[in-house]
Amino acid sequence: MNSLPVLRLVVALIAGLLLVVGRPLLADEKRIALVVGNSAYRASPLRNPGNDARAVAAKLEKLGFEVVVREDLRTRQIAPMLREFRSRLQPGSVALFFYAGHGMQLKGINYLPTIDADIAGEEDVPLNSLNVSQVLEIMEESKTRLNLIFLDACRNNPFTRRFRSAAGGLARVEAPSGTLISFATRPGSVAADGDGEHGVYTQHLLNQMEVPSQPIEQTLKHLVKGVKRDSGGQQEPWMEGSLEGDFYFAGGAVAAVGPPAAGLGEVASFELSFWDSIRASDNPDDFRAYLEKYPRGQFASLADARLRRLVAPKSPEHMGVDRDAGTSKLFRDCPECPEMVVVPEGGFQMGASMRETGSGDAERPRHLVTIPRPLAVGRHEVTRGQYAVFVRDSGHRSESSCYIWVGPEWVNQPGRSWRDPDFAQTDEHPAVCVSWLDARAYVAWLAKKTGKPYRLLSESEWEYAARAGTRTSRFWGDDPGLACDYANVHDADSQQTRRFEWEAHECRDGYVETAPVGRFKPNAFGLYDMLGNVWEWVEDCLTVNYIGAPVDGSARSDDDCARRVYRGGGWSGPASVRAATRNGNSPSYRSQLLGFRVALPLSSAAKGRP
Repeated sequence: MNSLPVLRLVVALIAGLLLVVGRPLLADEKRIALVVGNSAYRASPLRNPGNDARAVAAKLEKLGFEVVVREDLRTRQIAPMLREFRSRLQPGSVALFFYAGHGMQLKGINYLPTIDADIAGEEDVPLNSLNVSQVLEIMEESKTRLNLIFLDACRNNPFTRRFRSAAGGLARVEAPSGTLISFATRPGSVAADGDGEHGVYTQHLLNQMEVPSQPIEQTLKHLVKGVKRDSGGQQEPWMEGSLEGDFYFAGGAVAAVGPPAAGLGEVASFELSFWDSIRASDNPDDFRAYLEKYPRGQFASLADARLRRLVAPKSPEHMGVDRDAGTSKLFRDCPECPEMVVVPEGGFQMGASMRETGSGDAERPRHLVTIPRPLAVGRHEVTRGQYAVFVRDSGHRSESSCYIWVGPEWVNQPGRSWRDPDFAQTDEHPAVCVSWLDARAYVAWLAKKTGKPYRLLSESEWEYAARAGTRTSRFWGDDPGLACDYANVHDADSQQTRRFEWEAHECRDGYVETAPVGRFKPNAFGLYDMLGNVWEWVEDCLTVNYIGAPVDGSARSDDDCARRVYRGGGWSGPASVRAATRNGNSPSYRSQLLGFRVALPLSSAAKGRP
């Protein structure tokens, strides 16, 4: 190992530590807190959360915070409260959220029910609760310097007996960088309301907040120790996340140069050795390993930035495709086969933010997905003409019935099929009235015909291809009013003819039902109709949200496969025609809005090509 780079890193590390430790509390640092305490529940009132919220709010104001405080929050107050909190946050500020009251987890998402919550079953929870992820997203989108969340919300939940999948306490949270989340007790456990004026957790938090020049990490360690002691070991607070830089509730640290804390030199030495061994690497897994081992390490921000660069989408010209093997950006394996586009490997944020208009919890939490290898994707949706060749050659039957929009509802009409979906089509239109089982039969036939493993896209591959390197809600931006330049959507003309019950786009695209493929502008990958025209089946099973979703581009098949996913929105309204929109139905479901496109791993596409 070259000792000179290590020496430089050590010097930089020591200098950085002195700067951070010696920095006092900035007098002009903006501090904003949202404090909520819910006591007056109709079904199971609590004694202390109101007291807790008032005491914490008073303490924070004394410590220089602007405080938005709500006691006994009602459902209708959630949105205006969050708007006020968001309006006060500024880039670079410190944001804090404190909550005391009932809390619950449902399928991995933490909800804080309002005092007037009317919860008869699981479906009612999101509509009657504050979603912790929503608060986190507001903080993240406001570009705050540092976020602190304190959840004294693990009391016994009176609603879980009505649930099919009850779980005690709160779930673990994947905290974004620069965020610390403190739970009153371990994930999945419950905490007592307390016999005194405050809950045990909140009382110790109040005590520790006023200790001068105490870093937040020490505050939380003393909090854990005190709660465990006073609860006889029955309750142990839990922390998730990491911070960049320091935070003190009261005062700041005094600059000092002295002997390092016991063990610091050894830990730093191991970390420096690890970093030195990977810092020139071009393998994303090396930086993932560093961040997993040292989530709050001295080089965490550098590792995160390097990882993002390594997994960023590459242009096809720089993706390392073997041109000598005959692979180009466009190819077709047979005259009747779909034309394919080479899509480069890369990474992207999958899902929608809380602020995205039309989005829902099914599209969250947002998470980083890496598509590890180039992929060939159908340039267009499979056309009626291509599907007809498949039916003719294979003898496949898919003509029993199809769901058609009749008046105010969908009706499963016998005799309707891809041949006659209740509107006129040519062979250049996308095939519709196609089930997931039909789509799977098609790719199996195509694979046999070409000798190559054609398949459906996974859900994450589909969204990666649809976004084509963009971060907006649609590949052309966030404005649905521009849709008619890029997609065949539900517009004023189709509304006049079909009279759908959902909102129409405020533009005219020239088509009432489906359009021939490729009539609108492509995205940056050269793919047409990724949004609009028809919904597209993908491989995955439909899940309630992205908790536990694969991050490597693979399909999710470990959940309820009674329903499969389709994406893209079809000729629907603005809420559906977004890159993050998810929908699904039975694998045998056929609709006049529903088709598919195909995928092929690029290595297979290149193999054996002339």
